[in-house]
Amino acid sequence: MFQHLIDMIQGMGIIGVCIVMLIEGSSLPFPGVFILVSYGAVSHLNCNQILFTAVLMAITYTISSFIPYYISSALQKKIPKKFQKGIEKAQCLFQRFGVWTIAFTRPFSIGNYISYVAGLCKIPRWKYSILTFIGIYPWSIAVLFLGKSYLTFVYEINKQFSYSTSVLYPVGIMLIVLLFLLVSMKCWYRYRANMKE
Repeated sequence: MFQHLIDMIQGMGIIGVCIVMLIEGSSLPFPGVFILVSYGAVSHLNCNQILFTAVLMAITYTISSFIPYYISSALQKKIPKKFQKGIEKAQCLFQRFGVWTIAFTRPFSIGNYISYVAGLCKIPRWKYSILTFIGIYPWSIAVLFLGKSYLTFVYEINKQFSYSTSVLYPVGIMLIVLLFLLVSMKCWYRYRANMKE
């Protein structure tokens, strides 16, 4: 199934990447990072193309992040209970760090809740969109570059040890994503420990 998604996104090219970013920005649960890293690996982008693609990704994400923003501003107190805990955490971040929280949290899962909080707090749309773009653009570059670097790494390992890339590729992607998640969790737990103090 995952390979089918990767093949479909690769076949669609930049439009597929923008669709993934639309889904990510709208706060729907979706394994977009796997697909984006894979796209970075199989698309053979040079540095300028990575920067341009990341701009398109960030613009698409910013536009789609207005979906939860408008939902929360329209519904105010009628947000589903499953989002309440995340929104409370995001509100604590807002109180502590201000509107820059929008930019700082975008690469992490709590960044999806920030969209709701920004709508609840009536952050001006122009400020919200600029901070969202500032937060997601470096992440977009990093994900594409990570995929590109990984593919180079797989080919070098293949030369050294004569392993099949069809085996190394999925295992390596999973290891990279696992490492990314572990680092993110460690940062999150440190942040939570600091918030409790």
